[in-house]
Amino acid sequence: MTIARIIPVLASALLVLGCAPAKQAAPEPPRSVAVARAHRQAVLITQEYAARIKAHEEVVVSSKISGRVASTRADVGQQVKKGQVLFTLEARDYDAQYRQAKAGLESARANLTRTSDSSLSSQVLQAQSAVRQAQVQYDEARDLSDRTQKMFDDGTVARQQLDSAQARAQSAEIALSTAKDNLSLLQEKGGPQSTGVASTQVEQAQAAVDLAKSQLDNAVITSPISGAVAARNVDAGEMVSSSVAAFVIVETGTVSAEASVPQDLVQRIRAGETVAVSVDTGSAPLRITGTVDTISPAVDPRSQGYLVKVSIRNPGGDLRPGMFARVSFPVENKADVLVVPNSAIVTETGVDYVYAVVDGAIRKIAVETGISTDAVTQITSGLDEGTIVVTEGQTFLNEGQKVRPVE
Repeated sequence: MTIARIIPVLASALLVLGCAPAKQAAPEPPRSVAVARAHRQAVLITQEYAARIKAHEEVVVSSKISGRVASTRADVGQQVKKGQVLFTLEARDYDAQYRQAKAGLESARANLTRTSDSSLSSQVLQAQSAVRQAQVQYDEARDLSDRTQKMFDDGTVARQQLDSAQARAQSAEIALSTAKDNLSLLQEKGGPQSTGVASTQVEQAQAAVDLAKSQLDNAVITSPISGAVAARNVDAGEMVSSSVAAFVIVETGTVSAEASVPQDLVQRIRAGETVAVSVDTGSAPLRITGTVDTISPAVDPRSQGYLVKVSIRNPGGDLRPGMFARVSFPVENKADVLVVPNSAIVTETGVDYVYAVVDGAIRKIAVETGISTDAVTQITSGLDEGTIVVTEGQTFLNEGQKVRPVE
């Protein structure tokens, strides 16, 4: 075939192709979009504040009297019961004073009996003998006290020995004075008056016994509460006094989260209300609830806030004093408001929008918003209850685009 014949054939073919109708593109199927419905619910707005976990009860245990520690009966971390012995003091001197006081009481009672039942002359003789015996005891005790004082000044004896010697001297002096008074009264007067004096002496001797017994009992130090030993600051052989914080006992079955809140918030907090607490345990935060226990009526001059204590049950002991926590206090509470998920709100040039699905197509609606939580936002105008709004991928949608809602 010559070129002249080929050209007309090609032209005819091109003409046929050019006149054929164009094939239309298939319509795009509706796009599936995640949606939710605008609905009404109660909205509670909270605000978190840093807090520190404290023991519900913490007691510092000290000895009422001075002395040397004889033994310790508890250690750090140990659980103790109320009344359980924590440590003891050497009680030899206190025991001797107690026995001496009891002997004085027996003597006073015997003297009362003699005053009531025997003749005055016999009573005078006995009183004179008592004075002589008391004088000898006082002289010995006074001499021992003076010698101990000199050795203490030289640094050769401890304060405890000096205190013991001085206590004995004072006790002997009291006994001598009592004996002399008794003798004088017997010599000057007799009969019912002497009996009254003897009765008074019995009462005084009983008071001395009670005091000595109390001192002896104070040599055994017990726990005032049930709890755990948080600190032990004494060891056997140490000298202690009432100024030494020997043990610290904490009760952790219930703990407190203490937070400092500003003035504008403290007005909204009420004792007894339940609040959410998040405790930093080192791994995932422990989320629990607590009850507002106390609210300080005065501002803390250091933090310029009001101290709020939230009581938290801690039966397993997972919460330990010193842990950091965050307490969510209520700021605003509305009972019935129209809300949508936070992800449904899109802000453009300062205006809030939602992408609604109306008759299967996207409609971009400007809205006004109110309060919001971590999950939802209040819609104050622009949207009706039940309206379906898109919650994901709004930037890929256009006005009027057909979609298939997936709630």
